[in-house]
Amino acid sequence: MKKPFALFLILLMVAFLVTWPYYMYLYETGKINFTEVNDEDYRGIITFCDFPHWSVDDPIGFNFIKKKIQDFEYLHPGVIIEFEPIKNSNFYYDANDIIGDGKPDIIPVTSDSPFIYNGKLEPLDKYLDKNYKKSLKENVLNGFMHNNSVYGIPLGMYTSVLYINSDLFSKKEVEVPQNGEWSYEEFLNDMAKLTYQEGKKEKKNFYGVTLYMERSYNLWGFLMADGANIFDDKGIVSFKGPQAESGLKKLIELYAKGTIDPVAFGNDYSKVWDSFTVNKESAVLVDESYKVQYLKYLENKNKLFQFDVVLYPEGDGDVPITISPKIYSYGITKQIDKKKLDMAFKFVKFITDSQESVEKIGYIPVKKDVPITDELMKKIDMAVKYTDNIPQNWHDKNIMINKALIDGLRNKENEKMILERIQKALN
Repeated sequence: MKKPFALFLILLMVAFLVTWPYYMYLYETGKINFTEVNDEDYRGIITFCDFPHWSVDDPIGFNFIKKKIQDFEYLHPGVIIEFEPIKNSNFYYDANDIIGDGKPDIIPVTSDSPFIYNGKLEPLDKYLDKNYKKSLKENVLNGFMHNNSVYGIPLGMYTSVLYINSDLFSKKEVEVPQNGEWSYEEFLNDMAKLTYQEGKKEKKNFYGVTLYMERSYNLWGFLMADGANIFDDKGIVSFKGPQAESGLKKLIELYAKGTIDPVAFGNDYSKVWDSFTVNKESAVLVDESYKVQYLKYLENKNKLFQFDVVLYPEGDGDVPITISPKIYSYGITKQIDKKKLDMAFKFVKFITDSQESVEKIGYIPVKKDVPITDELMKKIDMAVKYTDNIPQNWHDKNIMINKALIDGLRNKENEKMILERIQKALN
């Protein structure tokens, strides 16, 4: 009897050694899950859409979110996150297009999103305890507040910065700004040097700067260079006064010198992007700071020149101030099922809690005491600190102001005439 029993034990041990690695594979990949399931938790489908978050390792931009979904579904058996990527080659989107008839349960929102003010999002205050609020940097939640309720859970911070083609700067013997800072006079002179023609028969034009204007916040760093504010003493939106005039005058001068690439006045962002990255016709690109990771990907793959990040030029205000929606977050659309709302919030919190990873997708952490290691991201962090939050419900007003600016520049109007256009747009 001893021999058969010993043989049985040996076979049992062999079977264990053979099957254990496969068993662990199933466990680690989530095919086996011992997480305790609360019978009262929501089980079912939660729909979710998001923009791409590019990184050096992910030029498509959806790996970050897909990994979050995989891990969350593993931890919450019975919950399926149905993901719809938001793709647009132009990188700029109309926020109103995100919510259609079949609205997603979770959507990306910034502080200028109309959804915050039109009753389409759930207030999330009941989920936010004191410890969570204390963990955030100052004023991070303010941009998502309306009628004393919070409608967005923040992922990361961003702003507009200036990307420079270091090779073109070197070619024209223009010095790269030290520590990413320069005066407006230096900037204007440098843009003039970087605006030139090449070729004899077929001339090619090169420009100092390009930027997308129509639906962006890229112009405000120039408009506010001399200390202009967009609020009056009573807190009412009003872009006027001597500082506003002088900031406009700076922009007019930049345009009059021919340093702005003409594609900046169109409504096709891809032409602006290609002018800087593909055609190498513009030495400076003004754009949103999270795109730094996609530029780094191109540079690492030898598809781009060496580039750097600098701040807006300083005018009489002595700081590179600008405004921006500034914070990327997620909101939850109106829900009938309370359990589903609770689970949707758990997923949003799951995405946003791990702040150590947001630097890799181009954002500055919203939580305190999270170190920034990358040198370009340190410059972006400085730019974010010089960025003011936008006024409430500013999305449509910003588009109208940009249109007034574009029309005024094209018509070669002076600063007073353009300010009149802006006041009419605001009123």
